[in-house]
Amino acid sequence: MMRDPQVLALLRKKARRLLRKRGYRMVFTRWHYFGEHGEKYHPHLNILCDGGWLPEEQLAELKDSIRRKLLPRSIAKGIGKDLEIQYRYSRSPKQIMHWIKYVTKASFRDITWDEPLANALYGFHNGCFAGTWDGSPKWKLTGTDKKFNALLKVREGIHPVSGKPIKWNKEPIPWALVEAQNPVDIGSGYYLLPPIRPPPSGRRQPTNLIELPDGDYRKHTNTVRRL
Repeated sequence: MMRDPQVLALLRKKARRLLRKRGYRMVFTRWHYFGEHGEKYHPHLNILCDGGWLPEEQLAELKDSIRRKLLPRSIAKGIGKDLEIQYRYSRSPKQIMHWIKYVTKASFRDITWDEPLANALYGFHNGCFAGTWDGSPKWKLTGTDKKFNALLKVREGIHPVSGKPIKWNKEPIPWALVEAQNPVDIGSGYYLLPPIRPPPSGRRQPTNLIELPDGDYRKHTNTVRRL
């Protein structure tokens, strides 16, 4: 069931709607599929949202409502376990940025980990927003984080180096071909490849050849020489 993209999309939608109804203005959801080395498919849903510190009782009630929304009680009772939910809050820009980088990192990095699942998830829109995101910026980039600045341009559909609109290739490319080019990871599953070397300009002339004079017998064809 959890290998079906439609099920994954439905569960994250339920989570976003629940949080919006409870007053959260901004909600972002994104699935992680595997651990660091792809040992086992273990999907878990990451949620970023505005909020605040919650008292223990209020936090417990929120977790319980999420569990009931995403996993029917009959199923939880039948399998003998329930959803494990972790909630963290911080006002530190550094900590918030750390969470953003963690949530947006790629977790399915090798098709050989589960090729049928990779084919099923191809084209699946993982990261989704809900709510109103029109508030004033909490902080601004200083220009020192080049990787994050590059990612912002990619999100806008602009190539981070040339500044031109990105034209996406609809066909998947084997990771081995990408890795052979020493790509730069800029986060959220995007990699920056080195520039393609342009072809040499003008006609290439071998440097070890010389022009023979017209009277040199070696300049004639083999037929003439045999005569």
